[in-house]
Amino acid sequence: MNDREYTFPPRRTSGVVGKVSLTQLIVIIVAILLAWLGVQTKSLPAFVVLVVVGVTLVFLAFRRIGGRYVTEWVRPVLAVMWSRVKRDHVYRGAVFGPSSLQHRMDLPGDLANIRMISAVAPDGQSRIGLCVDTQAKTVTAALLTQGTPFILEESAEQEARLAEWEAVMESTCDRDSAIARWQLLFRSMPDSTNLAQSYYAENVTDRDGLPGKALYELVAKAAPAAQRHEVFWVVAFDLKRLAADIKATGGDDKAIGVIVVERLVELERQIAEARIPVKGWLPPGQYASVIHTQYDPDSLPLYDLQSSEQGELDPRAAGPSATERRWDTFLHDSAVSSTLWVHEMPRRPVKANWLAPLLQQSDVRRSISLVVEPLSPEMAERSISNQQLAAAGNIYVKQRHGFLVDARTQKELDAARRLDDEYADGAGYFRYSMFVTITAPNADRLRRSVTAVRRRLTRIRCASMVLYGEQDQAFAAGALPLARGLSPMRGVTGS
Repeated sequence: MNDREYTFPPRRTSGVVGKVSLTQLIVIIVAILLAWLGVQTKSLPAFVVLVVVGVTLVFLAFRRIGGRYVTEWVRPVLAVMWSRVKRDHVYRGAVFGPSSLQHRMDLPGDLANIRMISAVAPDGQSRIGLCVDTQAKTVTAALLTQGTPFILEESAEQEARLAEWEAVMESTCDRDSAIARWQLLFRSMPDSTNLAQSYYAENVTDRDGLPGKALYELVAKAAPAAQRHEVFWVVAFDLKRLAADIKATGGDDKAIGVIVVERLVELERQIAEARIPVKGWLPPGQYASVIHTQYDPDSLPLYDLQSSEQGELDPRAAGPSATERRWDTFLHDSAVSSTLWVHEMPRRPVKANWLAPLLQQSDVRRSISLVVEPLSPEMAERSISNQQLAAAGNIYVKQRHGFLVDARTQKELDAARRLDDEYADGAGYFRYSMFVTITAPNADRLRRSVTAVRRRLTRIRCASMVLYGEQDQAFAAGALPLARGLSPMRGVTGS
């Protein structure tokens, strides 16, 4: 086994003044203004009322509800109320949409600006699907990977694999790579078509022999509980950084495909050198079917059958027929989902396989997404410096005024110094967020599944919260292979 341990830095708690956030500071200023206004009224009852209101606001600003300060609820609550007024919390697509199939893709909300283009692969015959976001100015591709028996390998082999993958990650921090964000998306669902039986039918010739009969009995018994796991590496390129090359190549969609495919080929080569088996970049039809089956899980068996016949989904039909954002859930076509934000990683050192209890959970349909933003050298240096200054400043102010320096603040400073040392040694630096999207056929089943997943997260010492009021954005970040974060991106480390 690999004995190496890994330590996650604590999530930053510093604000604009010590640990006081900007919203909390505004509330404090408002409370002071209310007290001043009470003095100006020259009325004792008015002064008392305004002071009580101000004190109450400050008290509420530092209260936590559902893992968040009350002030942090302002934005999602206002967003939900505004969406109710505009009636855009409900989406009607496909044949119900006013512009059905007029565009390349028919996606809800912020995703409406995404269109898919088909780029020619290096072999000149196959195609690669690229999702172009005209608003965010990004272009995204998804690579389907294959699993390896990592847990069964020797510790030296595990160390070598991890070091090679670390090199791939660090290469994305190079400004010339033009990578705005990348995502690791793991999705697990019931294997309704039973790929094990398909393998048996296609590869076993001697079915009357004892080995053939034993294998058939095994896959037949496994069918009802079979689980299907897929892992995608999704990369989003910044079109602004590629603008000069695209313009020089022609400036159209074909030029975008040529420039981006060149970089995809290099990334696939690096991943292959890291001994990570891959099946290739998704073509437009398969890319669209992955997106659509996340919205409509019941359609997965149909697309499995089509894929065996070389059938593909029209990218224009990748979106859902209907969605509805509710306070704690997101309704979409044949299922309902709820997305958790893992806002705190394990505070204790963990082994390389620390996520195994969550990944091996077989009774829940879920998508686990790690969204990563690689920072350029200048941004990384500024971020690390800001972290050290904030943590050291908090400690200095507390010591100067005789307050106790809590252990978390000290650990934040230690983590910032450790990051500085690692960065000085040549390591890359990233912001990241982790999301878990749980999907079920109905609300009761979803509630039980969310509870089961949160128990698993607690078991691996992760803290999670339901992203109330933001479930539509959370679904896009946690379930779809589009390398998106929340707006603004939640849980960033070292921001």
